Amino acid sequence: METTPAERAWIDVFDELRGCPDVLLDMDNLEFPDGEAADADAAFASLEERDGVVLAPSLKDCYLRFSDVAAGWGAGMTEEDEDPLFAGEFDIIPLVRAIRDSAPVERVPDPSSKQREFLSELRDFDVTSLTGTGKVASLRIRHGVAHSPEIWFSDGPRGIHQMDVDLPGYLEALRITKGTFGWQLLYTDVPLAHDRYEVTVRFLKEMLRVFPDLFPAHDYEPLRARLAERLR
Repeated sequence: METTPAERAWIDVFDELRGCPDVLLDMDNLEFPDGEAADADAAFASLEERDGVVLAPSLKDCYLRFSDVAAGWGAGMTEEDEDPLFAGEFDIIPLVRAIRDSAPVERVPDPSSKQREFLSELRDFDVTSLTGTGKVASLRIRHGVAHSPEIWFSDGPRGIHQMDVDLPGYLEALRITKGTFGWQLLYTDVPLAHDRYEVTVRFLKEMLRVFPDLFPAHDYEPLRARLAERLR
């Protein structure tokens, strides 16, 4: 199967992770499905015809035919123990399957009618399946109207936050951060200076300290600016 530019970008991410001696991989899955996979045109047409979901044509450029895109890792082991100084994870659900999956209405206990309506529009597409931390990124899907879905990040008991990024931007940031825990909060209005985000901030600072040397092909300055803004 000839890969698309979007798919090659993810192959490069896994090559970076696998080739970095300072990163210990606990999960490492990048696979195409058996048989012929639907291309972006066929997948988007199927969603429109079968599900009434019309996605913006621009999203075809980031469409992935992989059946599995998942990694979990730790970096910077200390001398005292084997706990990583920071870690990350991602598990991207294929777009069509994500949109056709069930809405996470159970995410809010005893939701109001307005909350239930909102939750019914969410579809999870990036989950922390290995660690089970409850951190999930979701698409907000509207039926019958061409759109680029909003991205919402569920931070477990801390709530659900809208992200200031679209799907292509999310995937690009995910490739740069390699799924470092808490990176999504850089694209929200969450006050990271609060004590409850102490571990998250430590992870993000470590990422920004060492990743430019480990993965020099990426620009980390925009993320530094976002972290500084969230810490004010």
